[in-house]
Amino acid sequence: MLSHQSPATTAARTVLRGEETAAPDRMLKLAETLRQESAFGYARQLFARLRKSPVTESELEKARHTDDEVRRVFGRKEVRLVLAQKHALCTYKDPDIPTDTRLERALEILGEVERLDGTRDQETLGLAGAIYKRKWEYSGQKLHLEQSLAYYRRGHEEGPENDYGYTGVNAAYVLDQLAGIEGTEARRAGAQSEIARLRARQAVDIREQLVSVLPALAKQQDWLGQNWWFLVTIAEAYFGLGRYGEASEWLEQAKRHVIVGGVPDWELETASRQLANLARLRAKSENISDAELEQSPAWATLKNFLEIEGRDYAAGLRSAFVGKIGLGLSGGGFRASLFHIGVLAKLAERDLLRGVEVLSCVSGGAIIGAHYYLEVRKLLEEKSDAEITREDYIEIVRRIEREFLAGVQRNLRVRVLAEWWTGVKTIFKRNYSHTERLGELYERELFSRVADGGEDEPRWLDRLLIHPKGESDNFLPRRDNWRRTAKAPILILNAATVNTGHNWQFTATWMGEPAASINTEVDGNAQLRRMYYEDAPPGYRRFRLGRAVAASSCVPILFDPITLEGLYPDMKVRLVDGGVHDNQGVAGLLEQGCTALFISDASGQIETEKCPGAGRLKIAMRSMDMLMARVREAQYVDLDGRRDAGLLRGFVFVHLK
Repeated sequence: MLSHQSPATTAARTVLRGEETAAPDRMLKLAETLRQESAFGYARQLFARLRKSPVTESELEKARHTDDEVRRVFGRKEVRLVLAQKHALCTYKDPDIPTDTRLERALEILGEVERLDGTRDQETLGLAGAIYKRKWEYSGQKLHLEQSLAYYRRGHEEGPENDYGYTGVNAAYVLDQLAGIEGTEARRAGAQSEIARLRARQAVDIREQLVSVLPALAKQQDWLGQNWWFLVTIAEAYFGLGRYGEASEWLEQAKRHVIVGGVPDWELETASRQLANLARLRAKSENISDAELEQSPAWATLKNFLEIEGRDYAAGLRSAFVGKIGLGLSGGGFRASLFHIGVLAKLAERDLLRGVEVLSCVSGGAIIGAHYYLEVRKLLEEKSDAEITREDYIEIVRRIEREFLAGVQRNLRVRVLAEWWTGVKTIFKRNYSHTERLGELYERELFSRVADGGEDEPRWLDRLLIHPKGESDNFLPRRDNWRRTAKAPILILNAATVNTGHNWQFTATWMGEPAASINTEVDGNAQLRRMYYEDAPPGYRRFRLGRAVAASSCVPILFDPITLEGLYPDMKVRLVDGGVHDNQGVAGLLEQGCTALFISDASGQIETEKCPGAGRLKIAMRSMDMLMARVREAQYVDLDGRRDAGLLRGFVFVHLK
């Protein structure tokens, strides 16, 4: 079974639990390893512990003189400053903390060692710029992008030769983002934006300075030629100037490090996406269509960069330009499930299902989404990426249509409510309910129809990670999908927590309330943190797929909530239909970083009634419909704003009338 654990995370858990006493230098090295593995939660806790200890600074000052690894971490900087910077970095990147909380806390950490309005440290200024840029990505507020620019620009003014162009190249990128937003706003009013032109000119000036300074540095300091990010920074400066020939020369030097295996795939992806975003911004400002963009010098430059012998990154090129695709399957009962089959069929015909990286499902959408996920998992583990075709996905949907229809004709929900022995079992078995029984039937009557070798066995969520044929044992969809044509989707089954009113998610690695959907400025309730199955209390280290789907689809009043007792101290968690919180599954897609959203909304639009019923139940049901329609409209407006701000490449809502 694949796990999110590594030797470093295992060691960190031992230290944090107090089972091992680690010296400051050992704790520092461990935290640095975790940071490089993107295990930011554990790294954050270790850096926090280092900063609290009264002996840390003196011990690490001694180690700096005797340990090369410690010396490389601190250079000539103060120990307390570097520890705060790394603590802030890991804090703002920790996905287990609500987004607004972690961003504000990261700024507070930086402010504990330096005044942000007066510091000249380029690392601190770069971090502040990155934090405010993330604030913009979270809120869509242009003010945060302006603040990001201010910090990046101050860092650049300290001299690109000192930070090797990091703050400068980011300042230029943010200027282009702002120019794109302001240019779009002006064009909608039938005008031209002088501010946008000024921003674009300033971005050019910064890049011109970078290409005049940084290449000379590479000649003066030989080690810079071995630094991947330095080479990519120079390439990005030339790329942003439209000097693609020179950009290609530096990208070729950077590519040599990829060929010899010195660059992780995530770094290659990050660089590729940044260059693709620049190309898209330029194309948008010049009214170049997507089809024309594919024939442009920018596309050719990036294509050449990703053509690496022995590796197929052709899909990575398209992923960089298209973005991360997420598919939301809404609630709406079995009617929704059948509607989604039609949507899946159309997406398969247009060969779009291969590109879906995240599948966020609610209620009736969770029923069909889990079935589809099992079929795709079977396909990806039986065929290599090169062997998979459009026809494979068409056949999957045909099979689902046939098998799912046969399953639902067994009248599952009526059977559950009519079974007398289920009623008896609910009396004598603690926390057992008709909803629990429904989850059992989902597995027996629906999911067992997927011929993947597990037809007669329980479907455990932690056993459902996809390991595609031909991929390494440590394959992770979020990290490795970008270079595949047939993506391994991440399945999210959405429920709602009665205790807190938050969204609750089940995935193949964890369950709990996602931090990204909680805004602590207006929500004072506790967050039931995500619980990785291997960290969960006994009894929750494995969780049935059918039970998770039942939690997502247990309509209040008609069905009892799913009860999780003992998962968190002194709390009995109760879960109800995910549609109560987010009926379209949008929050899960945004949390996973999707930039192109397709929402299959089968909940049905509210209709005009000339004479609505006056009974209390009728009014209550009508009021609930009104509330859900209002939430859907608010989500749509939010997504539309995100698209205008450049945070989304696009989104599509398909409604059931």
